[in-house]
Amino acid sequence: MRKNTIALCIALLCLAVTACTHVNDPAPGIKKTIVLAPLNNPYETNVGIYNGADASNHVSPEEPLCAWTIGGLPITVRNLLKFDISKIPATGSIVSARLILYADTIPLNGDLVHANYGTDNSIVIQQVAETWNTATVTWFNQPGALSANQVTIPNTFQPFGNLDVDVKDMVSAMVSSGNNYGFKLSLRNEVIYTSRIFCSSYYPDTSRRPKLMITYK
Repeated sequence: MRKNTIALCIALLCLAVTACTHVNDPAPGIKKTIVLAPLNNPYETNVGIYNGADASNHVSPEEPLCAWTIGGLPITVRNLLKFDISKIPATGSIVSARLILYADTIPLNGDLVHANYGTDNSIVIQQVAETWNTATVTWFNQPGALSANQVTIPNTFQPFGNLDVDVKDMVSAMVSSGNNYGFKLSLRNEVIYTSRIFCSSYYPDTSRRPKLMITYK
């Protein structure tokens, strides 16, 4: 009987130690991944200027980051793109965030043949700094952008090419601050006859719409 009592005490002591160890160990973070790829994204628009007049297009099938001419007159176009990241808690830690863009292989802008054109068609992706409204935004009232955490995509001589861009720092800033105004995309040097043309969320082939893939914990 005494031996059984001692054995029981030892067993209970082992369970207590195990329990204490389990409580003191930090619980590992559970990673979650979301893929945001809305069709006809209401928070996506081109802002453009054509010969001094606004040429913005809120439902364009393309994101034509370009400086070109139409009928010999200059046109410059940038893009604003926002995704709904409200499901990510403010305390969430961003593990990775990637913005995926697909080149338009049948471009409606630029030289109408190549998505990528020009001696320096590098582009800049920035975090938008202030609120904007798709229905009313124009070239002349387009929101400003932040240089902090911006990403520069180098020039390419390939006529087409999809992008998979690391935007972790920008998304982290959006989540932690609670201010998600989206991304601003533009040519680094807006010099005539330069283009990088991507499919928008209004593109006929819905598999080529812009995507934001976020992993957080």
